[in-house]
Amino acid sequence: MDLSEMRTTPGAPGGATTLLEPGPAGTATLERTGPADLLTAITTTSQELDRSEPASGEDSDVSPAEPQRSNLAIWLVLGGVGISVLLGMVAGARAGAIGIGVVLVVCAIFRAVLDSPVGLVIRSRTVDIILYGSTAVLIGILAVATPSI
Repeated sequence: MDLSEMRTTPGAPGGATTLLEPGPAGTATLERTGPADLLTAITTTSQELDRSEPASGEDSDVSPAEPQRSNLAIWLVLGGVGISVLLGMVAGARAGAIGIGVVLVVCAIFRAVLDSPVGLVIRSRTVDIILYGSTAVLIGILAVATPSI
């Protein structure tokens, strides 16, 4: 939009806008005349006037939408923990601890097989699998080896 082409007649309804002179760095100063003693100067940048889309080579602030990830893995893990707690209350602490160990093995399998299961991605894939698996083995050994539970 070329501001030098925008000249309106003084005394127009709502005030007239005339271009005074171009300013530095793509700015222009406009004078708006209203009632007799009221003068208001408005500075508008060319960036405010240009609302067009960026050229194909320019970066834009809009990022593409992320693909929707499935929450199935975390819901299955939470269900397994709930079943393990119920199993521990009904059949004893040893059965509940073994159930938690099984749930951790399932977490390790989900993390190894799925791309990025929601709720199970914490560190790198290798570290997550090692930690889930070693915790499952540790809980399983403690559940079987502890005589009092």
